[in-house]
Amino acid sequence: MTTKNNDELDIIAKHINDDELQLCNNNLSEEDFHSGIKCPSVHLRSIDLSRNSFKCLPPQIFTYTALTFLDVSRNRLQGLPTEIKLLVNLEKLIAVSNHFRLRQLPVDELASLHNLKLLDLRYNRKLKQSALESLNEVILPNNSQLEIRCTISSKEDDSAAKKLSACDRDATLLQSQLEPLSTPQLVKRLERSFGVLLNKETEQAYNRDYIMTTLLECYEKHGPREIRREKGIPVPKHRLDALVHELNAVNWPQTTRERPKIKAEHYMILQKPGSGVEDSVRTRKETAKLNKYKKLFDLAVDTLAEIDPVFAERFTALAVTHNFIGSPHIDTLNVGPFYGLSLGEFSDGGRIAVECSPLLVAEIDTKGKFGKVDGRFPHWVTPYEGERFSLIYYVTSGSVEPQTTAIFAPPPDVAPHWIPPPTFVP
Repeated sequence: MTTKNNDELDIIAKHINDDELQLCNNNLSEEDFHSGIKCPSVHLRSIDLSRNSFKCLPPQIFTYTALTFLDVSRNRLQGLPTEIKLLVNLEKLIAVSNHFRLRQLPVDELASLHNLKLLDLRYNRKLKQSALESLNEVILPNNSQLEIRCTISSKEDDSAAKKLSACDRDATLLQSQLEPLSTPQLVKRLERSFGVLLNKETEQAYNRDYIMTTLLECYEKHGPREIRREKGIPVPKHRLDALVHELNAVNWPQTTRERPKIKAEHYMILQKPGSGVEDSVRTRKETAKLNKYKKLFDLAVDTLAEIDPVFAERFTALAVTHNFIGSPHIDTLNVGPFYGLSLGEFSDGGRIAVECSPLLVAEIDTKGKFGKVDGRFPHWVTPYEGERFSLIYYVTSGSVEPQTTAIFAPPPDVAPHWIPPPTFVP
């Protein structure tokens, strides 16, 4: 994983004050701490590292023994280190939506934290009923004030959850469009958009099926979401003709592994040179693959460069698709917006739809046009008939662009009276 440069670390440092460190949603890993993030005070009381890419917690965290609050939700953690015992003043440990396993949780060390009042381990799929029972058995006798939260799912629930891939969703249904959102995001939407507050003392407050049903009922009372129609930036005909010629000649890889959770007749990812680890086995394979489709890749880059030369330099990978269908999803690894271009002989439809706010969806016409979309919002392709190719230029490394709006202003000659949608983060 690419670590942040000095300029990026300076920006991140602005999130630090004397007693609070806010680093939520910065695409950080443990390597970034090794490379230079400095905290000005040993008296930090609150640290938020949620929505990043940590596989293990930086050891520096455990030097801040005055901490009372630590949020490591929505990372890639499989466990906690024994050093957690050093945070003797910790009152709340939030670790929602990671990859925790019971054997990688230092139960005895957690039991030694006598000031701990909340241990939130919800939405860690590997923590079953037996895990909760073990945690209660060891920890609660030493700390009667502690509340341990853990989402317990049955085998039936697990089986159903596995079926909720983007490729299985009917993109015309509201529930399918909402499924990419996490359960905490659905709860937040209930509260902020519809004024519905769930009782956190009940199991229903953490039951995704109940939360989704309640949210759908709110939408039904409100009425259909507003649809905003947009047009992308037109691409010159000679560029489109050249691209279609190459796309029709593509010998598609015979694999579904490149993006197995979306629905498409063919899907291929071409990594931009220099975006991977130098001289690794994976990079050598990606280079060989790129060379095989180099003419198509070069045409695609040159076409984008005429519209946005800066982004043509910045993007790290190109997804080439054939007959992409529906598939509501969120691009969780992206660090900024993407450009999409669709080509082929297909009916009116095949637009990129993206959620601009809880009550507003934009549909961008990208047929022969470039649309700029932030794929970190739920998005999908609207129904169409015929043959549809698409090129998606996206960024998964480098500095993180904050989420603001789901769509972006086209040039004045394309939309002279364009009005930006609301700024919104799910």
